[in-house]
Amino acid sequence: MPSGSGCCQRRCARCSVSADSAAVAERVKLRRADARDLTFVTGLAADDAVEPYLSPFAGEPDGLRELLEAAPLGLFVIETAAGESIGAVALHIVSERSRLCQLSRLMIVPRGRGAGIGSQAVRLACRLAFAQGGMHRVQAEVYGDNLASQRLFQRVGFTREGVRRRAYWRRDRWLDGVMYGLLEEELAG
Repeated sequence: MPSGSGCCQRRCARCSVSADSAAVAERVKLRRADARDLTFVTGLAADDAVEPYLSPFAGEPDGLRELLEAAPLGLFVIETAAGESIGAVALHIVSERSRLCQLSRLMIVPRGRGAGIGSQAVRLACRLAFAQGGMHRVQAEVYGDNLASQRLFQRVGFTREGVRRRAYWRRDRWLDGVMYGLLEEELAG
């Protein structure tokens, strides 16, 4: 299912980034999510500017709880160096035997758009999948109209591998699913 890169448009306390966003991108870190993070993640996923770019039900608490227990990968909170939550991303194993995982539920708060925070978070998630998860390949899928996410995955080094034509009924229309893949040796930066 497609992963997003949207964020809410409101400048609420939940979604504001306190530091200069360009500087924040260089200091982004991932932290394994726990039960205390569910309110933040479900709220961000439900935001009107984020939800349309996620798979249906991606922000449902039950599905997120399952990811909390998934090992060695799972759900991660994207944080600034100061520990401020600015997004989330999930990694789940598709095939243990072939060492494949799916990157999904990529969500960034509003002020993170266009500052490289999403790209840095995806790079960190991929490094984690390769180094700690023992994965051989990370894959992702985005909706065909989500051009920002497509540029993000290509910038990080993913290869556009194909299109599932009119595969998803979303936002009252059929959308393509654009598939991306990254092998360990292809990860740059």
